[in-house]
Amino acid sequence: QHYFIQSNLRMVFDKHDDETVQGIKDEWEDWASKPNALTEFFENTGYITIGYYKDENDGLGQSVLNMTERLAEISGMDAHSHVLDLGCGRGRPALDMALKFGCSVVGVDLAEGHVKMANESKVEYEKEKGCELRAEFYAASYFELPEEVTKQKFTHVMM
Repeated sequence: QHYFIQSNLRMVFDKHDDETVQGIKDEWEDWASKPNALTEFFENTGYITIGYYKDENDGLGQSVLNMTERLAEISGMDAHSHVLDLGCGRGRPALDMALKFGCSVVGVDLAEGHVKMANESKVEYEKEKGCELRAEFYAASYFELPEEVTKQKFTHVMM
């Protein structure tokens, strides 16, 4: 069984009453109307990530962790999974999955700077958590994936 996970530009609301969901949407609209909203939102990286808000107190960082965990649960990810993350950005969701589930991950991003940050994050994660993660990152286009990626078989693909 194979799973395709689309996570970018999608806000997921689960187990919230209508008032809470409306509150989150109102905050989003207020924030998005600011003159520098896009620059702030992209954090000068050129990409957007939106998360899964389990609690109205969740910030963006926690919501991204929540989303990664929920997507992995839904798709049955485990230590035997081999995940391709297209558009991996700085690699945090892929590294979080490798850490939590013990799976192997391959991240691909068009921006070389993102891949550099992903590899730096891997070193930080391993040092901080005291473990070796099965993760590798490549700078490439989705349309011209390197042979190191195309020769692998993946159980999960996320974007």
